[in-house]
Amino acid sequence: MSINSLARVEVISYARCMAAITQTCAQCGKQFLVIDQEQKFLNDKGLPLPKNCPTCRQKRRLALRGSERTLYKTKCQKCGTEIVVAYDPSKVTNTILCKKDYDQYFLENDPIIKDPLPEV
Repeated sequence: MSINSLARVEVISYARCMAAITQTCAQCGKQFLVIDQEQKFLNDKGLPLPKNCPTCRQKRRLALRGSERTLYKTKCQKCGTEIVVAYDPSKVTNTILCKKDYDQYFLENDPIIKDPLPEV
């Protein structure tokens, strides 16, 4: 075994036995854990440990998307099942389908795959 191989084994062994670190969120003040897998990932990428808890990080990501999203209750136009959609049904000209009817529609009307795939 070369010296590089020994060093690599040492680093891998060290990475496997890292303990979780408790951090305090800079945003809300709650304590959160940075588990060993996350520490290893951040270390491998040369990134610092997070300063905010997962909840505050998710809120920040959602805020970067823009305004809050609105959900609308409506009914599937094929079977009448109550569904929730992310677009205003009064402004949509396309047919609104539940998941079951949507999947069935694409099984019957897939514009790309008309024939079954050939057996190999």
